[in-house]
Amino acid sequence: MPSVINPETLYVDDIPAIWSPVQWELTEEERVQAVEEQATASLLWTMDAPEAILRLLLDETGIQRLYSPPKDYNPEEQGDWDKDLITFGPERPIKLESVERTPRSLDVVYDFGDRGRWEFIMEAERVSIERI
Repeated sequence: MPSVINPETLYVDDIPAIWSPVQWELTEEERVQAVEEQATASLLWTMDAPEAILRLLLDETGIQRLYSPPKDYNPEEQGDWDKDLITFGPERPIKLESVERTPRSLDVVYDFGDRGRWEFIMEAERVSIERI
């Protein structure tokens, strides 16, 4: 039996996704390997599900090291920026344009620059994704 999606519980906001690996004592080689293995997956995990899905579908999962907070970083919700931590963000920005939530559906629109504007409509038993 297929799962049922509850559109009222899907989290979506306009805070940019960031990720820092766990900091512990490692050799330089171990540290580089750990970062390379974990960074992309961990960054995708921090994103809203619709953004992560869109990035995966468009093959836009490239990451970059961040030396300063990205635009719209919110220290009250995301914590103070620590320039000493290794922090990553997506190579290409994406902007959440709108979120409309009802008891039966979630409608999310993203602007992905030259990759277009994309709309997700999520209902209990149906998800549609289209370029608009």
